Amino acid sequence: MNVVTEVVTVDAVSKQYGDRVALHEVSFSLPAGASVGYLGPNGAGKSTTLKILAGLSRPTRGAVRVVGRDPYTDRVGALRHVGALVETPGVPPYLAGRDLLEYVARVKGASGTEVRSAARRAAEGMDVAGHLDRPFGSLSTGLARRMLLAAALVGEPELLLLDEPTLGLDPAARHDLRATLRNLSKGGLTLFLSTHLLEDIAEVCGRVLFLRAGSVVGDEPVRISSDPGSGAPDRVVRLDFSADVEVGRLAQALGPDYRVTAEGPRQASVRFSGADVEQANLVAQVVRAGLPLLGVSSPESDLARRYFQRVGREDAA
Repeated sequence: MNVVTEVVTVDAVSKQYGDRVALHEVSFSLPAGASVGYLGPNGAGKSTTLKILAGLSRPTRGAVRVVGRDPYTDRVGALRHVGALVETPGVPPYLAGRDLLEYVARVKGASGTEVRSAARRAAEGMDVAGHLDRPFGSLSTGLARRMLLAAALVGEPELLLLDEPTLGLDPAARHDLRATLRNLSKGGLTLFLSTHLLEDIAEVCGRVLFLRAGSVVGDEPVRISSDPGSGAPDRVVRLDFSADVEVGRLAQALGPDYRVTAEGPRQASVRFSGADVEQANLVAQVVRAGLPLLGVSSPESDLARRYFQRVGREDAA
């Protein structure tokens, strides 16, 4: 029995539309369980790549395998294992979420009572089970996006292809969706997330491919940690004070879980492993210590610097 360890392989793929080259000699692979970001400006070729992986378009040259199959010539065999949300699919506003999810279940080969149970499991996974009977047009933007993601998760796919999943969402909805994607990745799902938003990649993915003008110009870890053995993502915040603060006093107030670097007599950067909860705890500890905290901000991330080095600015690309 052959075991597929590479869920996706893209080998020297090019795509042309007339005289316009959308992709040029793109190659990469996604191992099982990987969470990989596809980062580039608008028009770089990200959506074209996802359409090829989803069997919606055929490469002009090169080869693609999804779970060991060609998604264009063996669409049923390949896409039975894939969930995809490419661009923004048009869903009739009168269609109920339940009908959408059950339709996807039938397309993926479920029958009888399996259809309803598959739809229910996907809805529960995206926390939209209570909205299944509502018409799609009555859902908020965030709920509609979660319902579409639930449709992509019907049948418990091995691979999830997402194109700009947080675009148009408010900050709270983006935060919730990113947390959901992190949990899916931790559960073993292979995730390929195409976006031009650095925050999506930084908070969800472990590896990033940089795309510029149809070519992959970088393939590297999202986080280059100063503590590679920690196994946890690093976050950095900058603290500004209204008076001089000794770095030793700040480090003592925060404790060993926070690494403090002086940026000036009234400014310091703090690196730590965690998310919003740990950042809130950091601020609370500084205030409790009586330090004259003036503001908290995020310095330009290492990912942002690498993006500009490899891709440049969007208008230049």
